[in-house]
Amino acid sequence: MSRWPNAYFMAASLYILVGVNWGLYMSITHDFATAPAHAHLNLLGWVSMAIMGGFYALLGKETPAWLVKTNFVLMNIGVVGMITGLGLMFTGKAAIEQLAPFIAVSEIAIVSGFVSFAVAVFLSLRLRVATRRTLAPAA
Repeated sequence: MSRWPNAYFMAASLYILVGVNWGLYMSITHDFATAPAHAHLNLLGWVSMAIMGGFYALLGKETPAWLVKTNFVLMNIGVVGMITGLGLMFTGKAAIEQLAPFIAVSEIAIVSGFVSFAVAVFLSLRLRVATRRTLAPAA
């Protein structure tokens, strides 16, 4: 089995550890200014990466390694960049005008990561249909 599902789950685990501790910090300090960035981290980092890891472990085993790796790299660049940018923006440490290019690049990475995942899903479906046709008995 490929090591990539484990890489997705490891990244997801790191993101949820940061996300849960971030949420705990917000709760203790009663400062919820960064809640949108925290929510993005949990959704994009924890949930999306875990779902992708599960897909590659169960259904996407035949996905070309370069596509799985591309998906992984794009998602991680996007998550780290977007969460950093949003965190800085919501804490007031940087203005949106300063962060816009940084966040835009991160958003493009996230969208590209989801596109590469969709390609992997449809490619997996296509491979399954082709395999079934090849294995089906002739009528």
